[in-house]
Amino acid sequence: MKFAAGRWAEAFVEACENHSNSDPSYKQCEAGLAILKAALYCLSRLRDPVFGSTEAAQFDVFLKSALQECGYAGKESGVEAARAVIFLLIKRNDLSYGGILVEEIEDLLLKKQGILTVILDCAEKPGDDFIEKLKKVIIKREGAQEARITVALMPKILGGYRINIGDSREDFSVLGQMKQLEHTLTAI
Repeated sequence: MKFAAGRWAEAFVEACENHSNSDPSYKQCEAGLAILKAALYCLSRLRDPVFGSTEAAQFDVFLKSALQECGYAGKESGVEAARAVIFLLIKRNDLSYGGILVEEIEDLLLKKQGILTVILDCAEKPGDDFIEKLKKVIIKREGAQEARITVALMPKILGGYRINIGDSREDFSVLGQMKQLEHTLTAI
């Protein structure tokens, strides 16, 4: 069964937003995300893998104790969301998906703030002018307040570029055009 990182990220953010204190939900999410990252880092450094209900419960007790040492009062929704996610990842033996989950949560939080995360696959490094023009087009088209573009150099696409926003991809690469031409010719 495929790990549904998007659904986990949505549940995490929703749990953070169900906060009753005066703190804005994004602060709760940021706090929970920081705890999630730290716990995942610690768990990745262990010599032996941690998984199963018993070890999940043991780690949860350890984490709660460590958080209380740092002043955690047990009321922060972000912290509770992080604890729940870590518990479930350990219990289900899904810790290997922790990095993907963190990226999904970060992207979702940025999206809620009107900031799009865009990955631009290019055969060679594009100029700054191209990046700025692309950013303006994406912001206007998607109705976002801002777009953060990360360039990923991929010589295998031979030329052109691919725009990745979330799960959608627009392919303007030479390799993509060749595959489309091959598909069209095969259909004829």
